[in-house]
Amino acid sequence: METTILKVLNYQISLPTPHSFLLRFLNAAHADRSSFKYTPSQLAAATILIGRVAIGRNNWSPTLVKYAEYSEEDIIPIARDLMEENKKLRFGLTAVKRKYSRDKYLKVASAVLPSEL
Repeated sequence: METTILKVLNYQISLPTPHSFLLRFLNAAHADRSSFKYTPSQLAAATILIGRVAIGRNNWSPTLVKYAEYSEEDIIPIARDLMEENKKLRFGLTAVKRKYSRDKYLKVASAVLPSEL
């Protein structure tokens, strides 16, 4: 059975990643993707930085520098670009916001993001 499915798909399969979902959501929102010239690891690091600032933790730790291999100075411009794109989307994506405002998703859509980094 699996072989038949793979043959029909011509072995063109991939695993969903946060980056693929980000691109899908940006397409759905008709967002300007031209500013997203960043790698998945850079986008992930920028979201970690934004999240840490939002909850009042130190921005970037030596542990993050070691494992992400990016300094805070490397990530700040990327995080700012993400925050700018988020501002453009504030008035759309109501279904997504409603979904992620539920207890099941820890009400992450209700989180207050930092106004600047």
